Amino acid sequence: MFRARRFLVQQAAGAMALGACLLAMGPASAQDMKPQYGGQLIYAQSGEKFSLFPGRNTDNGAQDVWLNACENLVELDEDSNIVPVLAESWKVADDEKTVTFKLREGVTFHDDTPFNAEAVAFVFNEAKEKKFIYISLLEGFEKAEAVSEYEVAFHLEEPFAALIPNLAYRPLCIFSPTAYKSLGEEGMATKIVGTGPFKHTEYKKGEYVLFEKNENYWQKGLPYLDSIKIVVVPDSATRTAMLESGEIDRTVQLSDYDLPRLEANENIRVRSIPSTRQFYVVLNHKKPPFDNVVVRRALNLAIDKAGIVQAVFAGTGATIPKAPTLSEGVYGYQDMRADGEETIFPYNPDKAKELLAEAGFKDSDGDGILESADGKKLSFTLWTRKGGTKGDYQVAQLLQSFLGDIGIGVELVVMEGAAFSSAVSQAPENAKYELALLSWGIPTADPDEPMMYFTHTKAWKPAGANRMFFSSKEIDRLADSAHKETDEAKRKEYIRQWMAQLLVEAPVIYLPTIHLSLGSRTYVHGDRILAVDNYPATTAWIDKAEQERQGIHR
Repeated sequence: MFRARRFLVQQAAGAMALGACLLAMGPASAQDMKPQYGGQLIYAQSGEKFSLFPGRNTDNGAQDVWLNACENLVELDEDSNIVPVLAESWKVADDEKTVTFKLREGVTFHDDTPFNAEAVAFVFNEAKEKKFIYISLLEGFEKAEAVSEYEVAFHLEEPFAALIPNLAYRPLCIFSPTAYKSLGEEGMATKIVGTGPFKHTEYKKGEYVLFEKNENYWQKGLPYLDSIKIVVVPDSATRTAMLESGEIDRTVQLSDYDLPRLEANENIRVRSIPSTRQFYVVLNHKKPPFDNVVVRRALNLAIDKAGIVQAVFAGTGATIPKAPTLSEGVYGYQDMRADGEETIFPYNPDKAKELLAEAGFKDSDGDGILESADGKKLSFTLWTRKGGTKGDYQVAQLLQSFLGDIGIGVELVVMEGAAFSSAVSQAPENAKYELALLSWGIPTADPDEPMMYFTHTKAWKPAGANRMFFSSKEIDRLADSAHKETDEAKRKEYIRQWMAQLLVEAPVIYLPTIHLSLGSRTYVHGDRILAVDNYPATTAWIDKAEQERQGIHR
């Protein structure tokens, strides 16, 4: 169950040493500077949050909001290692069906109620009973039990190889049971009550979320900032302009074409790292012909993924996929390209046309659009956002062009962020989309999350993230096997077979994996960028003299 590369079981309360990230994150001149207290960090995000309650919203942008106020038992560091947060350590029983966590003492929720084993047990038992959206990630979890005030046992139906990394998934953070019982899910959709470094104080839907310093935070001396204001700015160019003018202090999802200009600005620091976030096109298998694997393979071969990297991401801001769904840095990842190929499903429009003809589609009337045997046009709508993930609209435009080249008509439907999230989160009987462009990250750096939460039949929306309504007995078998297999070599083989089967069944259109970028004013120090697409500010601080020198007065 535990892999030395990933799991760092820390026994002492002070072993986290989160402040050490200050040295890694700032410029050389900042390494010898003493952190300063005070100030407000203004952070621009791209998308509106339709719910702030972790049990009903797993959108990545929302995770980066509530991580300021709601903490997990464990989390991932910059190297995707597990470090303890609200749990100090854990122990696995000999039969691997019980994991007991020693919890941190002296921690309180923002409503002044105690954090303890009873609170942790309540959150996870409630998640199972009420079927929170992430429950597929806890497949095999039976119940949580408060063994003592600061010991909680997780009882499992069978060994659970990825339990610890899955507990690092931000939506599995521990919220106040008292607040939840008082406010209910509806109230918690606009109010985050956790144990984190900042208290959530205000939420104006579609505009901003405000946090203020938690004076009673358990990590003594933190946070340094007085407050954080997260503003919603969907357009990337607008966010970039706001950063350049100093209207905001940092932002994400920068256009790769803007990076050279920003990097030349002495008042701005840009950090870019590879990520686990891969674009993909949802194919609704409940709507023919997407239930036909031959058609799905044709669609994959029709897309020039290298061309997308060059045209949308300036050749440097994304990477062509070498495996379906998984990317380098995720446990069990293997290069799944065929010999001599630069990517999976290499660009081959001629072969795509052959496969579509094999599936019964041809251009009978010469208008450039293929038809089925009964004369129905091969024409669809492609739903997308504009700015939800960097480059999404531009990728959608290229998809429209590539599919048009092989005789498929595509109409782009651009939707506002919250409406898009809601529309692609419907059960199969209510889902109206045919094609939808999304991106998939792996915030646990473990394949169990996509195996159980993305491709498994049990994960059909609204229970999980299987928006394709894809079902495969073999994929399910391999996912279930890897989920409970604790022998490393055997588990990695199940993962390899799972990826190989995805290449056979092609449930989605696989697209490039993006690189993450974080732009900030140089007076901001100590904030972090993680490959799992999170940007914590627990240890962030502002050099007020430098801020003043840059003419930023707040």
